Amino acid sequence: MTTNQGAPRLNYQRRIVSIALTFGVVISTFYVLSIGEHFFVPLVMAVLAVYLVDIVSRLIRRIRIADRAVPSVLSVILAFGIIFGLGFALIEIVAQNAVHVAAAAPKYQARLQQLQGEIFARVGIEEPPELRQLLKTVDLRSVFTGVAKEVAGVLEDVALVLIYGLFIMLERRYVPIKVQALFPDPERRKNAIRIIRRIDRDIHTYLGVKTAVSFTSALLAYILMRIVGLDFAAFWALLIFVLHFIPTIGVIVATLLPTLLAAVQFDNLGPFLVIGIGITAIAQLMGNVVEPNVMGETLNLSPLTVIIALIVWGSLWGIVGAFLCVPLTVILVIVLSNFDSTRWVSILLSKTGEIRSSE
Repeated sequence: MTTNQGAPRLNYQRRIVSIALTFGVVISTFYVLSIGEHFFVPLVMAVLAVYLVDIVSRLIRRIRIADRAVPSVLSVILAFGIIFGLGFALIEIVAQNAVHVAAAAPKYQARLQQLQGEIFARVGIEEPPELRQLLKTVDLRSVFTGVAKEVAGVLEDVALVLIYGLFIMLERRYVPIKVQALFPDPERRKNAIRIIRRIDRDIHTYLGVKTAVSFTSALLAYILMRIVGLDFAAFWALLIFVLHFIPTIGVIVATLLPTLLAAVQFDNLGPFLVIGIGITAIAQLMGNVVEPNVMGETLNLSPLTVIIALIVWGSLWGIVGAFLCVPLTVILVIVLSNFDSTRWVSILLSKTGEIRSSE
């Protein structure tokens, strides 16, 4: 009788200990990630870059020269040069333009305050002193100077990312050997390989589609801004490309910044409306029509998850963490969804609760 009563108590105690250990591991992990920022950020960027290299190399291998496909080694070398070369160039362009935007920020801020007064005067409402004070406290120069410093810091890590990327690519050839050593049993090995391949395929799908959609959105927005004559169109296009990796919040910020600049740069509302409506239409078309049809809803995160991820990764790694938060969280959801014991976590983090079957 005592044994029967003790079994549920023992299971309850084990569950409590398991939950406590899980929380301890999570807290310890975030602490290690926080103090090891200068190590982990380049490593994470290198892993994402290697995935992009693999995606580009597959596209290159589809090119046929004299009815022969491009050799695998050559395609990888070309893709490696394209990804890291473009990454270096884009980061440098953002850093340089952020400095120029910071230099012009006081002029735009003064114009914004003037525009605000004109709007209230036309409406016939007295301008609230709190709003006027709020605009005065916003220092656009310091904001964009901070962005330039953060991007310059990333630029300094490019060499480290390059080294990590090279070693990760060299290490990949030994993954099958390690899996075979880890799982001597053929059945368990087959199951492990199946899960690894599925996770790898889903991450490829997400990064490939998201990069293509973000690039297309930025390109269309750049063409629109150049036609209108908006200042620093290349800078805003690059920010749109990066911010489109952050659903909802990133898209709103990517639309708001160039629209506000159009409001203070031009003396009439035409360019302001064209930029605001145009970029919003591009974002809605790419985010709500093109991307779901290509990638599906299975990898989307709930808005609450996006906000929490933004706060957590932003507090850990600053602006870089904010840019990486959604790709990292999506990859985490992909990994968790492929294991029965953690599938419930990916369902809670997802937007609709519908996760693709692991089979």
